[in-house]
Formats: sequence, C-alpha cells, structure tokens
Amino acid sequence: DGIFGVEAAAQRYFHKPASQLTPGEAALLAAVLPNPIRYRADAPSGYVRSRQAWILRQMRQLGGEGFMREHKLY
Repeated sequence: DGIFGVEAAAQRYFHKPASQLTPGEAALLAAVLPNPIRYRADAPSGYVRSRQAWILRQMRQLGGEGFMREHKLY
C-alpha cells in the first residue's frame, strides 16, 4: 500500500536503494508484477519463487551482469 516504483519497493522490502539490489532481489521484485497486492515480495509464495527463478534464467541468457557492465547499465 502506497509503494510506487522500484526505489520505494527496494527501500521497503530490502532496506537499501535499488542501485544496490542483488540480481535475486531485483528478480523477486519483478516476479510480483503485475499484481504486487496479490503476490508479495515480503512473503513470496512458491509461484513467486518460480517466477523469480525464471527471471534470473532470462537475465543470464541475455548476458547477465557482464552485459550490464559492458553497456554501462548500472
């Protein structure tokens, strides 16, 4: 309730700025979309965990952190 955007979600659920999220934490926040009221980052269900794992696999297949560094995306 009242959490809008990745920065606010990172602060609320992980007590740190979005720029310091681990890939797993970022994937968990992405996994609860498009319905963060039904799916919860602070008490992830098995379904949310499986979505998180899928997102992490997609991140790796797309180049992972090396791609991010090479293109100065973080």
